[in-house]
Amino acid sequence: MPLNYQLTTHLATEVGNVRTNNEDSLTQDVSLGLLVLADGMGGYNAGEVASAITTATILQVMRAQLPKIGSGERDPATGYRRESALLKSAVETAHQAVLSRASIDPSCTGMGTTVVALLIHRGLVTIAHVGDSRAYRYRAGKLAQITRDHSLLEELIASGQYSREDASRFVRKNIVTRALGVDAEINIDIIEEPAQIGDLYLLCSDGLTDMTSDEQIQQIMGIRGFKLDLLARALVNLALQGGGKDNISVALARLEPGPPSNRPLLQKLKDWF
Repeated sequence: MPLNYQLTTHLATEVGNVRTNNEDSLTQDVSLGLLVLADGMGGYNAGEVASAITTATILQVMRAQLPKIGSGERDPATGYRRESALLKSAVETAHQAVLSRASIDPSCTGMGTTVVALLIHRGLVTIAHVGDSRAYRYRAGKLAQITRDHSLLEELIASGQYSREDASRFVRKNIVTRALGVDAEINIDIIEEPAQIGDLYLLCSDGLTDMTSDEQIQQIMGIRGFKLDLLARALVNLALQGGGKDNISVALARLEPGPPSNRPLLQKLKDWF
């Protein structure tokens, strides 16, 4: 049976305490169940160009193509649901758009961006992810990091060369091993999972996670009765209080109970007649 829910969202971004420009970019289309966050890098102002191209391109592709496909069908080429395959294709298109802009604009040479995109479509969740911007899920009182950072730190931990404690002391956190617009080819992680009523998803740039801990984020996301705009503000303030050394961006999406369905009554009427 389809999940009966309504989606509420909120986006927030802050330049932080140190930077003078904001290289993060966020966008959404609640009617599609889509949220996108990108954290740009490289050159004076070029990072914000890369992130803006990325969010705008993904939104454009999804708006044009998502209404045309059926839900739940598998894409034979990728094995993902068609919605997930489309989101992956949208990120690939954004990657090519960033590369193209850099090739014709010398001021954008070397620019790139992370991206994390969330699609909640008929109760099913897809996350597309490149770089160290993250996706979290808060469910039943527990926070879970869904994405794994594409960073040197995580690679060294995964290879067994460092413990997490040692790596956090000796390796810079913000050295990413994947980003849009850097190499000719791009490797995009795709995660699919069913959603549940009450789920709260968080997309964020490393301006939040470098200044806070998962325990602190969980505490804030567990505050009952808070509207999403207040939760977002509390998360941004937490990062500012922690130092605010980078731009801070968060995107929140919560699945709330949908309106009562009248299908049982309609079925009874049909049975009577």
